Amino acid sequence: MSSYKFFVILFTLSSSCFVQSENEEEYMIEVIIFEQLEIVGDERLKPKNLNLNDINTIALLDKPQIKLNEKIILQSFNYEDDELFLENLIIDQIIDEQNKQSDPPVLLKTIDKNKWYQRQQTLNKLDNIYRRLDRRKEYRILHKQSWLQPALGKNDSPFVHELFGNNGFLIKLYKSRYLHLDVIAYLEGNLRTDKNTDLIDEIKFDALQRSIPDDVINREIEINSKIINSGEIFKTDPEIIETKTDLPLSIKVGEVKYLLNEERRIFKNESHYFDHPKIGVIISVYDSSL
Repeated sequence: MSSYKFFVILFTLSSSCFVQSENEEEYMIEVIIFEQLEIVGDERLKPKNLNLNDINTIALLDKPQIKLNEKIILQSFNYEDDELFLENLIIDQIIDEQNKQSDPPVLLKTIDKNKWYQRQQTLNKLDNIYRRLDRRKEYRILHKQSWLQPALGKNDSPFVHELFGNNGFLIKLYKSRYLHLDVIAYLEGNLRTDKNTDLIDEIKFDALQRSIPDDVINREIEINSKIINSGEIFKTDPEIIETKTDLPLSIKVGEVKYLLNEERRIFKNESHYFDHPKIGVIISVYDSSL
C-alpha cells in the first residue's frame, strides 16, 4: 500500500467521529497525585530503583499544530478523473445495510479517537475531591491530569507516562475479563521515556479498522494525486503557537526517593485510591458517554 493511500485511510475516515462497535470501549481517566507531608506510620522509607526497560510507554499528546484540511479532501471526491475512484463506498455501504434492516438500528455512541491520549487537565468526577484536598494542610497536590483512551488487552495497552517536575506516574488501564489498573508513581526520580507517538497512531488505526463493518470488502480509498501533491491537504491551526524544544534523552533506569507500585482489578465509573506513606494517587475511570 502506498504511503499516501495509507495516510488517507488513517485520517480521512478518522477525522470525524465514527460509530462505536459493540466491542469497543472508551474511558475517561482522571488522576490526582498528591504528597502526604507527614509520613504515615513508622515505616522507614528507603530509595528504590525503578526499571522501565521492559514496559511499553507513551506520553500524552498536546493539541496538534497541524490539522487535516477536510474541505480540500472532500472536494477531491468531485473530480471526474481516471485516477480517482472509490470502490465499495463505505458510507453508502453502511446506509444501505441500515435501510435493509426491518428493525430500527441500535444507536451506539460515537467516539472521536483523535482525542485518545490527548492531554487534558479538566477534572469532572474528581473536581470536588481536588478542591477538598487543596484546602487540607497535611497534603500538597502535585499534579492533576485527564485523558481519553480505549480499553485494550493487557499486552496491547501501554503505560501513560506523565512527568511533573522531578516526579512522575505511569498508569496502564487494560481489560482482560475485567478492567485493571496498573499504577506506578514516584517522587524525586530522573526518569524519562520516549513519546512513542507511532504506537498511539497504531492503536487509533486498529480501532478504525474494527469500526468498519465486516461486509465491506475494499477498505482502501484513493484520492486524486493532484490533491495529494498540492500541499493543501494540511492546514496550520492559527490558535497554536509553535514551540520547539529539544527532546530529552530516555532514562529508563534510576533511583527514586519514594515509589508506589500497585496493580488491581477495578470497576468502571468509580474512583480508586492508591495509598502510600508519602504518595497518594486518586484515579477515576468512567465511561466516556457519562
